[in-house]
Amino acid sequence: MKKVFVLMAIVLGCSATAVMAQGGGFQQMTPEQRIAQMKDLLKPLNLTAVQQDSVVAIMMDRSMMPQNMRDMSQEERQAAMKTMTEIRTKRLEKNLGADLAKKVLEAMPMRGPGGGRPGGGGNQK
Repeated sequence: MKKVFVLMAIVLGCSATAVMAQGGGFQQMTPEQRIAQMKDLLKPLNLTAVQQDSVVAIMMDRSMMPQNMRDMSQEERQAAMKTMTEIRTKRLEKNLGADLAKKVLEAMPMRGPGGGRPGGGGNQK
């Protein structure tokens, strides 16, 4: 009986490790969880509630994303992402001013090559 419990504990530990390794990630969160996480990241900047809502709306705006992004080549996808980033930056600068927009962008984890992690990652050359 002890062997069964030990075996179950090992399997449970391995399963928990696999789940933790996947990270739970930003994409696996509900929209409400993403908004709450963004607001937590913005707290040190002392933004007003209106500014926070504006930043969250801009960062969550998916209407800029091309629908056929999966069908694009790597170069086209990178160009589209660059365009979306530029549009997002301009919108933030318009709503917050250049200095505050820069601070907001530094506070927000960016996905893509490197995933916002130190040391990068992905398929960088």
